[in-house]
Amino acid sequence: MAFRFYSAHLSQATRSLALWVFAAGLMLIGFGLLTILLRHIFISIIAGLFFVAGTIVMFWGVRLFIAAMRMGRPPRGGMEAYRENVNVRIEEP
Repeated sequence: MAFRFYSAHLSQATRSLALWVFAAGLMLIGFGLLTILLRHIFISIIAGLFFVAGTIVMFWGVRLFIAAMRMGRPPRGGMEAYRENVNVRIEEP
């Protein structure tokens, strides 16, 4: 009877991990080849994504700028601001 430092489960897990690592390597090589072969298509897609992201960021910047301008203005109704459904409770000792 041979003494083993590992079980069949560990061996199976190692084989499974090796299979996943090998498949990931093949996929990376495939994506690299596609990038080389279809460079113009990928560049167009990435440029489009950057354009959309830039547009969204500019839109949010304008919204924040408008919100900041509104925060600096005094209220329309004078110095006393009207708040709906606000109750101020002061407890006296």
